[in-house]
Amino acid sequence: MSETDDLPETIQMIAEVVALQSSAVGVIPVEGTTPIDLDRDASFSVEVLGQLLDSCVRLIAPADVPYGLVEAIQRQPVPLVFSGSSWLSRHRALVFHDGQCAVEGYRMRYSRLFGVLID
Repeated sequence: MSETDDLPETIQMIAEVVALQSSAVGVIPVEGTTPIDLDRDASFSVEVLGQLLDSCVRLIAPADVPYGLVEAIQRQPVPLVFSGSSWLSRHRALVFHDGQCAVEGYRMRYSRLFGVLID
């Protein structure tokens, strides 16, 4: 028996999100150029689906983010536009305004190099 056998197992929680940015023409995937209507039940073209998938981020607690943030994100509804997609049906939307986003008091920034950063 090793010393690590006596340690409690760390439970991971995961929030799967699509990072989007607010712009003058609407909400756009951070890795794309096509505006998305989150409240519309519609299918995506292959190009738009690729932009959304390229904008996906997995936030893992406790490794990357606090448990409370994952729980707060999971309490958010799945956008209607994602609900019909087998690829995105469990994803929540994080919409960044001027590079910043807040969910239940947790403030985040988006970096193309590092992804979602917690302030």
